[in-house]
Amino acid sequence: MQSSPKNSKRLYRRLVNLKSANHDRERFGRSGFMGLFGQRVDLLDHYEKKLEVIEDNVRAEQSSCLGKEVGAAFVSFRTRFAAASAIHMQQGVNPTQWVTETAPDPEDVYWPFFSASFLKRWISNLVVVVACVLLTVLFLIPVLIVQGLTHLEQLEIWFPFLKGLLRIAFVSQVITGYLPSLVLQLFLYVVPSIMIMFSSIQGYIAMSQIEKSACIKVLWFTIWNIFFANVLSGSALYRVEIFLEPKNIPAILAVAVPGQATFFIAYVVTSGWTSTSSELFQLSTLVSNFIKRNICRKYDDEFEVPSVPYHSEIPRILLFGLLGITYFFLAPLILPFLLVYYCLGYLIYRNQLLNVYAPKYETGGKLWPIVHDSMIFSLILMHVIAIGIFGLKKLPLASSLTVPLPILTLVFNSYCRRRFLPMFKSYSVESLLKKDKEEQNDPTIASFHERLATAYQDPALLHGGYSGNSASIIAPLLSTAEVDA
Repeated sequence: MQSSPKNSKRLYRRLVNLKSANHDRERFGRSGFMGLFGQRVDLLDHYEKKLEVIEDNVRAEQSSCLGKEVGAAFVSFRTRFAAASAIHMQQGVNPTQWVTETAPDPEDVYWPFFSASFLKRWISNLVVVVACVLLTVLFLIPVLIVQGLTHLEQLEIWFPFLKGLLRIAFVSQVITGYLPSLVLQLFLYVVPSIMIMFSSIQGYIAMSQIEKSACIKVLWFTIWNIFFANVLSGSALYRVEIFLEPKNIPAILAVAVPGQATFFIAYVVTSGWTSTSSELFQLSTLVSNFIKRNICRKYDDEFEVPSVPYHSEIPRILLFGLLGITYFFLAPLILPFLLVYYCLGYLIYRNQLLNVYAPKYETGGKLWPIVHDSMIFSLILMHVIAIGIFGLKKLPLASSLTVPLPILTLVFNSYCRRRFLPMFKSYSVESLLKKDKEEQNDPTIASFHERLATAYQDPALLHGGYSGNSASIIAPLLSTAEVDA
């Protein structure tokens, strides 16, 4: 039922474009997959019949939903203070029976999990946690392959017949320098889409919550599998005797981390520069549009404006921040590459945010705490590595002076969490009462309250403005409506 309005709108656009087309050849095509298979038909008649079938199915669903009770609802209040009080109060003796949370904006509602029960959400969260752990463990396989590519002696053991080819200077430089980071990036390319799928089945009722959850998953996945897994699986790991008795974590990191400096510099160039530059081309959209128009002969599909991919771009930016903070004193050569990346990112993403992307919903600053926590983690890790390096180099004074730094960082983090984090979770009573007083004498607030009755309406139940058989259908299926929220 969720896809019926989307299908009907898509078919309606195609019908309008076909009727306005000047060439009759565009009216004929194949009815199968992507217009490449199936019987050759008159697309105008074909789309009209499909639209009539969708209309009948949707209206049957609408009639069956009338008078049916569901396990969830949107409740509106006259004042913001009353709504906030209801949210933070326990509604029943059993806290799992009545669950209240802040309603998202009307365009931000994720309807498939609107009426999900507490038990269903709990089971969904458990399944997602297990799936994320399995994905993280399985991703160690490509990480080990990548680390094998960075060391020619490993490749000669795995593939002895390539020994002569690997001795060529140009081939060895390409394989050990560029190819490992490229292979890792190809494997990592599918992770954001998998994480957004995991987050969509966790039971959230807002798309912004799904985006935030996916962003956290992708961030920690990349930090573990790109940073720690590559560091700890490097060949330096089994050559150092200190790892046989890991009593000192700073010393372990101080030995393992510097050995991967060259790999991470190449990764910044391969992943950072390439991905940032490819933003201007929108390569996936370009290829998809080329296939539709030149192979599938679909000229009637309107271009859908993309939204900002927070869940994939923010973790990438924060990962490079981690690399810069960690390696700026171990391998200063990484800093110019990161500087070029961030300068390109500022110029390109500024253009993308202003002229290309269209936000589908407001995040309300919910992603800033993720950025803050990531930077605090990067600073703590850098301090721990510095303490280990100074200890291995037998510089007790430098190591002792570095010990207070992680403590001060944690104190600063504690202050920020107490001072600023509550503002990202809920509004203050002071601001709610101030806003309620301002709206007491607002003449438009009455009409706003009237529109609330239809603002949160399932898209599948909306009426519309096209019907292929207007004589037999009273209420149209498609329409356009504006709702202020």
